[in-house]
Formats: sequence, structure tokens, C-alpha cells
Amino acid sequence: MNARNMDAACLRALRRRGHSDASITAMSPEEAFCEYCAYHGIMNLLPTTLQMLDRLRGETPAQ
Repeated sequence: MNARNMDAACLRALRRRGHSDASITAMSPEEAFCEYCAYHGIMNLLPTTLQMLDRLRGETPAQ
């Protein structure tokens, strides 16, 4: 991940969790998302949680 292109709120959360710019650069988007969630108290995310997010994004809104 490129820290310079990252959302400011996410970058702030990652830094507050103790990550350096070098460790943030080495993260995948999934890792950064999980760290962001952990910062906000959302714990124990599983791969299925991220898969559900992908499925929800792909769904069309109910009419």
C-alpha cells in the first residue's frame, strides 16, 4: 500500500496502532482494512468477513 495515496483516516489509524510507513507499504489492502477495523474495536475479522463485504459490494440495491 502506498501511504501517500491512502485515505487519511486509515493512515492515521494504522500509525496509531504503531505501524511505520515501511510496514504500511508492505501491507495488503486486506491487512490494512483489518488493522483499521481493529483500531476501531472491530476484532476477529476472518477471510469470510472480507468475502461478505465483496459480495455485498457486488449486489444490486433492492428496489
